[in-house]
Amino acid sequence: MTRQVGVAQAALGFSVNSLGACLVLLAGDLDAPPESLAWLASSFGAGLLVVGAAGSMLLRSGSRSALFAAALVTAAGAVLLATGAAAAVAAAGALLLGLGAAGIVLVTPALLRGPGAAAGLARANAVGSVSAILGPPAIGALETAGADGRLALLLAVPPLLFLAADTRPRAASPVDAEGSAPAPFPMADRPGGTPPAGRDRSGDTFPVGKGRSGDTSPAGEDPSGAPVPAADAGTRGRTRRTAGAWAAIVAAVSIEFCFTIWATARLRDTGLSDGGSAAAATAFLVGMAAGRLAAARLVGRGFPVIPAGCGLAAAGTLLVALPGAPAPVAAGLTLAGLGVAPLYPVTLARLVGVPGLTAARSAAYGALASGTAILAAPSGIAVLGAVLDLRAALLLAVLPLAAGLAAATALPPLLARSRT
Repeated sequence: MTRQVGVAQAALGFSVNSLGACLVLLAGDLDAPPESLAWLASSFGAGLLVVGAAGSMLLRSGSRSALFAAALVTAAGAVLLATGAAAAVAAAGALLLGLGAAGIVLVTPALLRGPGAAAGLARANAVGSVSAILGPPAIGALETAGADGRLALLLAVPPLLFLAADTRPRAASPVDAEGSAPAPFPMADRPGGTPPAGRDRSGDTFPVGKGRSGDTSPAGEDPSGAPVPAADAGTRGRTRRTAGAWAAIVAAVSIEFCFTIWATARLRDTGLSDGGSAAAATAFLVGMAAGRLAAARLVGRGFPVIPAGCGLAAAGTLLVALPGAPAPVAAGLTLAGLGVAPLYPVTLARLVGVPGLTAARSAAYGALASGTAILAAPSGIAVLGAVLDLRAALLLAVLPLAAGLAAATALPPLLARSRT
């Protein structure tokens, strides 16, 4: 499982984080403004909505079967987007790539749920972030050499085909899906390899002394260290926690994809060439990789990673938007990447850790939240950028989201402590 998740995240990070550079290059090939190709970024979000809506059904046949299909679809999309000379072919490739990548996103939390989910998700996303660093420079290098930079997407195809071969359908244990009677995770699929000692009413097994998703008591802690009130043990509390965790993922992913998609275009506005701006956009990915490697250690120590990350993201946004030279913009992207890094894995772990929420349902909700954000945020930036400019659009989109996410995360623990 560790190998499969690692390969999947590496391919996902490389291909999805290359979309921003591909957007700029395809716009040049079609002699169109980058803002008119917002659909390229939206393909991943649309795929997430599709797999999120069908999440329980897709996972019913087993997480490895879903990963097998996702790998093949992503590989086909990468080939079409890399080689398509017509807008229709490139669009088909982007849609397939988005759908397959969304399948990988769906399966990952289903495989890594349980005690230590936040740290495990942070490490998995760190692998994707490290791999993502290679995408824009490869695209920029090919473009500078006179070739079509989009061909760099073909580098993601061999690991995706290896992943498909490694996860081809065979005897596999499906994750719990409502309305089915699934078998427990095999030892290789169980986070940490802990042997089961019981089964909750949804069919999930759990270790001795722990409740579902690692809850140690009705008034325990969530994956970021914030206290969970005992009143949240009931259905009303579960619904409230699920809705709050879902909204937090939307905010976190919105902030991330504002930079993922539009960093290259922002750098090009400072006077860099297409190839140079694609290469310089890795500054955000470098910050993301470093931040996620650090988050895997900080999240278990009670450090307020979300408020701190939102503060760094806001400071980086100011540095990205206000200067007109490429060097400070790249520095701002690095700072923003450091801040954004822990937001998605920690908010996703909170959703996965809601007591009573099945693995399939939490994975589906997470995919729906990510899809909503990826469809709304980059497209919103495109609309604002057309009316104002890209710098103003980033300020108007990122700063309120960061402030709202930080406040929503910091206030409940403070109120809970004040009541005690």
